[in-house]
Amino acid sequence: MIIPTQVEILVGSLNVVSLVGSLASGRTSDWIGRRYMIVPAASTFLIGAHLMGLGPSSMFLMAGRVVAGIGVGYALMIAPVYTTEISPAMTRIPVFVA
Repeated sequence: MIIPTQVEILVGSLNVVSLVGSLASGRTSDWIGRRYMIVPAASTFLIGAHLMGLGPSSMFLMAGRVVAGIGVGYALMIAPVYTTEISPAMTRIPVFVA
């Protein structure tokens, strides 16, 4: 049986680990390329989702949340930047920085 404290840690762990994934994604995507990093990011999230779905214990579920969090962090940083890079210049909204 999972106690409420374990539920809170499980829920919050994905957010904390996704921060780590998003910080690591900048250099990795610059080094390998954004286009080629989208598939590993999605695959990492998929592996984490499988671990969470098949988890027989709370520790197995926690491991799935950590792996999924890394994938979420990568995907949340790489996909929007890649989408912006491939869109035509005339469809982008100009942003003026004062």
